[in-house]
Amino acid sequence: MYTMVVVNTLALAYDFMDQAPAWLSIYIPVFLVSISVLRTLSYWRAGKQEISGEVARKKLRQTIVLAGVLGSIFALWALALFGYGDVYSQGHVAFFSGVTSLGIMVCLMHLRIAAIVLGVTVIGPTSLFLIYAGSQEFLSVGLNLVIVTVAILYVLSNHSESFVDLISNQIALKKAAFEANELGKENERLANLDSLTDLPNRRRFLAELEERIVGAAEGNRSFAVGTLDLDGFKPINDIYGHVAGDNLLVKVGERLSQISSDLFVARLGGDEFGIIFEGELSDSELRALGNRICETVEEPFEFENFIANVGGTCGIAKYPEAGTTAKLLFEHSDYVLYVAKERQKGKAVLFSEQHQDEINETTGIMRELQKANLDEEFFVAYQFVVDSDTGLPVGAEALARWASPVLGNVPPTDFIKNAEKTGVVSKLTETLLRKTLSEVSKWPGNLFVSFNLSAHDIGSPQNILRLSEIVRRSGFPPERLTFEITETALLRDLGRANETLKLLKSLGSKVALDDFGTGYSSLSYVQNLPIDKLKIDRSFLVDMEECSTSQAVIKTILDLCDNLDLDCIVEGVERQGQLELLRGIGNMKVQGYLFSKPLMSGDALTYLQLLPSAEGEGPRRSAMRS
Repeated sequence: MYTMVVVNTLALAYDFMDQAPAWLSIYIPVFLVSISVLRTLSYWRAGKQEISGEVARKKLRQTIVLAGVLGSIFALWALALFGYGDVYSQGHVAFFSGVTSLGIMVCLMHLRIAAIVLGVTVIGPTSLFLIYAGSQEFLSVGLNLVIVTVAILYVLSNHSESFVDLISNQIALKKAAFEANELGKENERLANLDSLTDLPNRRRFLAELEERIVGAAEGNRSFAVGTLDLDGFKPINDIYGHVAGDNLLVKVGERLSQISSDLFVARLGGDEFGIIFEGELSDSELRALGNRICETVEEPFEFENFIANVGGTCGIAKYPEAGTTAKLLFEHSDYVLYVAKERQKGKAVLFSEQHQDEINETTGIMRELQKANLDEEFFVAYQFVVDSDTGLPVGAEALARWASPVLGNVPPTDFIKNAEKTGVVSKLTETLLRKTLSEVSKWPGNLFVSFNLSAHDIGSPQNILRLSEIVRRSGFPPERLTFEITETALLRDLGRANETLKLLKSLGSKVALDDFGTGYSSLSYVQNLPIDKLKIDRSFLVDMEECSTSQAVIKTILDLCDNLDLDCIVEGVERQGQLELLRGIGNMKVQGYLFSKPLMSGDALTYLQLLPSAEGEGPRRSAMRS
């Protein structure tokens, strides 16, 4: 645009060089050309540099003003030259004013106001001057300029509107793209963030774990994965409500995040947190840091209405010793957490070769369980329950045993939990119940038998209905049959458990709550569930001869049973001193190695046949050593 102005200005000035004074033909053109060159250089220096909207609006306003000011100056200069030239030079003035102005207007088509201002300040005065110049030719030129200018302004106006629409659409598209991008970022953030604690969630934790493995493999570095589970969180949640439980989880997350900048902390779900330990840490350093984490969680949490006391147990798996994939590392940290919860609650345990051996053993057990012939490999042993005063048996507990042709004798603590994992437990329960009813049917009619049900059995009314049908077909009196359940089985779904227990009661059988006194909510179970018997956990007998508190607890439970008309059975009686103390507390039923170890069916029947008939005689223990 300014190039056109400079060329046309110089051409007109040159034409009038010999006709007009120097100030009109030299000085003013030099001034106007200089301004044009400076404006050209300023645009050239700016280039494609991005500017803010406010700066852009300021520059556009400057352009409009300059269009009016410079246009007026150029128009006055051209008209001033008009009087000094001959007819040809005057035609050049008209040509300069019209062509230059119309060319600049085209260049300013995107800024409609500037084009209109230029048309008004240049074409307007020039056309009027030509119309009244006194020449028919100049009159025609003046009118022609007006008509052409109006037509061009109309076209430019339409183009400007289209341009404004285009820019508006581009702005809208950019805004929409920006909002979509921001929304995508927010969705990505939310997808990787735990909404309660604002910590990374399980998805982000596993993705981070994958990234760390790639980085560690490339740089030959080590790191560790930890899984932290809160101890005692459920009582807080149940007693004070879910809002209190949520607030506690938030506080725990804040504490964990503040322990060290070298820890990547995430909430995996529930009261479980995932931790990635950065840096080259030795096994002892990992254990120390893990224990520090547990100790941090153990410190009381103060709230407005209560103080929460929880603990933490941590399982740690180290890369690459415990695994070279994210899945394996996470599984091993979770496994060792489970082990720590059972054996070292409140501590950090590092995955080791011993744990790998246990996993291999478990894998072997699960594999053999799925192939096992349940009728041939599984059998029942019986441990008798006796009256504490007479020492005579009143019943027995049926205990599952497995003699695997591949693994040998497998402890119940190992195969029962794995039977649940593999889905074999339902068929196993049915098989063992049939055997129990068949064998106990040969016993005296005054003896009961207790049969243990797994959490899987309690959680399925369909399973209970099948077990009820087995009892009916056996012909065994259901009133002599007691089904034992544990608190763990009830914790999964109390409502469903209540439903299944009522089915057992409708059969005519009794229900016993095993390991009573070890769970925080045992009393609520006694209150809300159809329980007939309580079995006091053996942990209360370990030091009862030295600890009066254990004796008091047992007496309290016995009084509770008397008040609620429940039978009371004490497990784990192994010493005569324990028995004497129990007799001093009151009459109850007892079970333990002092009277009988678990006996095979034939040995149990022999044991019963060898019992003294006189009530005054003490318990016969020869069967225990047989």
